[in-house]
Amino acid sequence: MKHGEKHSAKTESPPGQKDAERTIDEQCVEEKEKLEKEISSQDEEIMKLNKEVETLKDLLQRRQADFENFRKRTVKMQEEYKKLAIKDFAYDILNISDDLSRAIEASDSIASADSSSARDSLAEGVKIISRRLGETLNKFGISEIESENRSFDPNYHEAIEIETSPDVQSDTVTMVYQKGFKLDEYVIRAAKVKVAKPVPRTEADSCDGGNGKGGQDA
Repeated sequence: MKHGEKHSAKTESPPGQKDAERTIDEQCVEEKEKLEKEISSQDEEIMKLNKEVETLKDLLQRRQADFENFRKRTVKMQEEYKKLAIKDFAYDILNISDDLSRAIEASDSIASADSSSARDSLAEGVKIISRRLGETLNKFGISEIESENRSFDPNYHEAIEIETSPDVQSDTVTMVYQKGFKLDEYVIRAAKVKVAKPVPRTEADSCDGGNGKGGQDA
């Protein structure tokens, strides 16, 4: 009996070891629960981020659709504005065209009447029409390019004829063959002009030298 009791005592774990094992088990359980909570929290965060991504994607699609609609409206408004501008311009030009038609009709009767006063009246009427045309062009921002006696500018002038002249110091427009026009600073049509260039220096010097010798010989 005593021998059995001794054997049983040997197989039992010491109280301290049992407490240590229990503590380790509890720590493992706590660590497991902690990890499970972290995983659950991360899953929730991932779900939250996915929802935010979907929300942002939806918002981006809406913004893209809004921008496309805005672009289409802008293009349409620009087209409408162009049409209205052309319509107003055409209306004023048609009025001037009517005046020209009446002037042409009047010229036929004047030719048969052979009256100087009638011819003067027609000439005055044509001048009035020309002034009205200029006013209409100015109304829409179209103005004549000032050219004669101005410095030649290839942005505004097209040289049709070129000559040299001792009277100019730089390339200068001396005659306008066809008027040029611009819309604000945008050139609609360059003016066709005659340009005078200064006499080359060597040529001018030789001419002066020749005159000087001639004066001495005389």
